[in-house]
Amino acid sequence: MIVVTAILKAAEGKGDELEQEFRKFVPAVHKEPGNLAYVAHRGINAPVTFFVYEKYESQEALKEHSSTPHFKEFSKATASMLEGRAEIALYREIA
Repeated sequence: MIVVTAILKAAEGKGDELEQEFRKFVPAVHKEPGNLAYVAHRGINAPVTFFVYEKYESQEALKEHSSTPHFKEFSKATASMLEGRAEIALYREIA
């Protein structure tokens, strides 16, 4: 299994818009074959910071995720809402 973590920072004044885009995006991700979890979080002490936890059955399922129409739409819609690039890390589940 593959686990992905992503930390994103909303541009000034864009946090609420980014949250709304996640609310629209997440249900579509849950329907993807091979997706086991996709949970988006918003910082309590730093509400411009978003943390995403993702879990996929395989590397192939993760690759398919990033090629879906809803992923491309989300990426395009949120590009101007982000400050900098997302910090993304990949993990292999061991236990």
